[in-house]
Amino acid sequence: MRRQLAYVAGIGLCAAIAVGIIYAQNKTPAGGESPRPTDDAAIREISQSLAKAFEKGDADALAAFWTEDGEYADEGKDPVHGRAALAKAYKDFFAKRAAVKVEAKTASIRFLGKDTAVEEGTFTVTAKDTPPNSARYSTLYVRQEGKWLIAMLKEWDDDLSAQATVQDLAWLVGAWASEGAELQASTTYEWSANKKFLISRYSITAKKPGERASSGTQVIGVDPATGFIRGWLFDSEGGIGESTWTWDGERWVIDSAGTLPDGSGTTSLNFLTRAGDDGFTWKSVRRTLEGE
Repeated sequence: MRRQLAYVAGIGLCAAIAVGIIYAQNKTPAGGESPRPTDDAAIREISQSLAKAFEKGDADALAAFWTEDGEYADEGKDPVHGRAALAKAYKDFFAKRAAVKVEAKTASIRFLGKDTAVEEGTFTVTAKDTPPNSARYSTLYVRQEGKWLIAMLKEWDDDLSAQATVQDLAWLVGAWASEGAELQASTTYEWSANKKFLISRYSITAKKPGERASSGTQVIGVDPATGFIRGWLFDSEGGIGESTWTWDGERWVIDSAGTLPDGSGTTSLNFLTRAGDDGFTWKSVRRTLEGE
C-alpha cells in the first residue's frame, strides 16, 4: 500500500531524516570501557554533584551547572529557560520542600562530537517516611571554555508500566512514500522474527540526472541496558547512527546523532506525529554538523 508522508520540515535534507536516517557517534556501553574516559568521568562527576546540590537545596550551585541559556524540562510542565530563571525556580521549590536524599545513576553516556554528549539515567529522591520517587533523565552536555555544562535536561516519571514499547510503533509497518521538488523517498517497516525489533529499509533518489541514490537499514527496538527505545542505522554510504525515542503523550520525540560517511558528526531533535492510518508528519530542529 502506498502511503503519503507529509513533511513539516520540508524537503531536501529533511527527506533523508524523514525516512529514518539518524546518525550517532560513540556510546559508553553499560559496564564497558568509554572511548573517552576523561570526558566520561567528568560528566559522571557533574551528575553526582548535581544530585548533591539538589539534596542540599543549593539553588545557585544547581543553576551553575547549566549554560547561560540552558533549559530544564519536566514531564507535563512548561520548560524553564536560562540560568537565572533556573536559580529562581529552584529557590522557590526548595522553600517548600522537606529534606531529601538524592541518588543519581548514569545508565549511558554517548559522545555526539568533540564538545557535545548525552547522558541518560535515573534520579531517585527519598524524603522521610515516604517511598522513593524515581525519574528518568536525559541530559545534553556542551563544552564551553573547557568546561562541560548542561544545555538541556529532561526528566519524566520512571514508570515502566506506562513506558512506551516498540509495539507502540506497530502502525509504521508497511510501505511509505514521499516526493518533493528535488528528491523522492520510500521506506518499508517490518517486524523481526520475534517482533522485538522493527526493521526499516529506505531509499532516496534525486530527480536531477547524474545524482546518486542512497539507501540503508534501520533497526528500532528497546535497549535492555536502559529500557529506552532506540534506533540503530547503517547507511549504504558508510554512515552509522543511533537515536533515542520517547513518547511525550502527543508525538514521538527522537534525539538523534551520529557520524556521516566523511567522519563528521551530526545531531538533530526530531518530532514524529501520526496523522491517521496512512500518514505522519516529521519536524526536525536543532540540526548540527560538527557542532555548528
